[in-house]
Amino acid sequence: MRKRAVTVTVDTDLIDYAEQQVEGGDARSLSAYVNEAIAARVRSERRARAAWGGLVTKAQADPDAVARAERMAANVRAKLG
Repeated sequence: MRKRAVTVTVDTDLIDYAEQQVEGGDARSLSAYVNEAIAARVRSERRARAAWGGLVTKAQADPDAVARAERMAANVRAKLG
């Protein structure tokens, strides 16, 4: 995979921790540690999006759930004027 250099500002305590992980041999480099952290966040967000999508699909297949959601949305619109 291609790499691209970026400049970021990170909280000191987070960088200190990441550097300790590198010094302790738990990470190859600071770049590798940051890359792994971002990759973990991406995986987590993708899983959450997929789970939410599954719940929405399931709710849309339930006519009672759709009717409740439509009533709630109408109530909110009425209150917002």
